[in-house]
Amino acid sequence: MWITKLKLRHEDCPIVNRCQKFNLVVLSYPSTWYENKGKKFSTTTCFFQSNDEEKKKKFIDDLKADRRITNIEVSGDIFTYEINLAKKGEHVMLYHTKQIFFVRPVINHPDGHEYWEVASWKKEELQKFIKALKEHMDVCEVMKIEQSPLTDVYFPNVMPKLSKSQRKAIEIAYNNGYYSYPRKISLEKLAKISQIGTSTFQEHLRKAEMKLLPAIIKYQMEK
Repeated sequence: MWITKLKLRHEDCPIVNRCQKFNLVVLSYPSTWYENKGKKFSTTTCFFQSNDEEKKKKFIDDLKADRRITNIEVSGDIFTYEINLAKKGEHVMLYHTKQIFFVRPVINHPDGHEYWEVASWKKEELQKFIKALKEHMDVCEVMKIEQSPLTDVYFPNVMPKLSKSQRKAIEIAYNNGYYSYPRKISLEKLAKISQIGTSTFQEHLRKAEMKLLPAIIKYQMEK
């Protein structure tokens, strides 16, 4: 198994630029892209790595104001968006092939870069991927490319194991409309239902979401 870790930047990225602007870290799972009438559209699912609700709201509001965003769904700390890349817009997935798969989620960092870790059975596939990115990205730095045992590659469990408190938190949140759009209940009210502090409830909920998200995305990508 060959693995590469890449430090990337393309100036028109709708996520990493806002990570810089609002000082947030966002994990993402790019899903797919398609072409319609000469324009390219790409879909990505993202997950906030922050407890700062105000910053996250400003991030989403700013993203919704981007005219390139054609669709967006928000559910708690998770959001999925579609972007119109038009004819000249760039996106890493335009050069991603079916012989390359994700080792970990993409990290969109406040330093203005995306950190990708992907793998392939064939080194040549990664080399072609890197070559295409060097030709089209504003920044493409190869942080590593190496052969690694399969045990070093992260694969999410189909049913991640949640602690009792994590399972209780996400069940209460779901049953009370926290993931509805528009949201029907606040974290403070959910914490009162759980009879624990808001920060403690939020921690349980975030940990549950972080365990469940990779499995959900993997399932959707395989459907």
